[in-house]
Amino acid sequence: MNRHIDRERQIIYCDRNYEVRPLGLREAAALYDAVHQSARAISEWEAWCSLDYSPADAKQFLQRSIEHWNMGAAYDFNVIERPTGLVVGSVAINQISQLNQLANLGYWVREGRTGRGIAVLAARAAAAFAFGKTGLTRLEIVAQAGNLRSQRVAEKTGATLECLARNRLVFHGEPRDAKVFSLVPSDLGLSVPAAA
Repeated sequence: MNRHIDRERQIIYCDRNYEVRPLGLREAAALYDAVHQSARAISEWEAWCSLDYSPADAKQFLQRSIEHWNMGAAYDFNVIERPTGLVVGSVAINQISQLNQLANLGYWVREGRTGRGIAVLAARAAAAFAFGKTGLTRLEIVAQAGNLRSQRVAEKTGATLECLARNRLVFHGEPRDAKVFSLVPSDLGLSVPAAA
């Protein structure tokens, strides 16, 4: 399952409005702008985001993203609004367990662009990438119990709610209950990848 996937050639979705692809270091300012404009909403549910998120944080994230991609440890993509060039969201395959062929699927959308199906589009594209290119057979979407928007995205993506897991996440040092959704290849109409 440790396959090299060329990061530079991974546009996993493109239509006239949106493109889903990895960002390069030169695009740190665009990523910073998206997170900064949305920090209040994102930080309510994501510990990595804070109101003092900085351009250096964006650059460091992109550097780590490239390193993780090259190691096969995580695959981060950003959603670009093609007419404006704005970063309008992000989707990631991370916390990969090669032994169990599973990973986490996470996403966020820029404030002012929510409610347009962008997260669903990006999540489905990332899931198809994960199942088709990495050998994964299960993705989990783990959303804090109160994060109804994220749960709706999981449902619209085709994921199955499996449980309310107690103390499933730690958020700023506190354990939190979370709903766990799963996606498997058949949820997207794909076959299970053959064993390598």
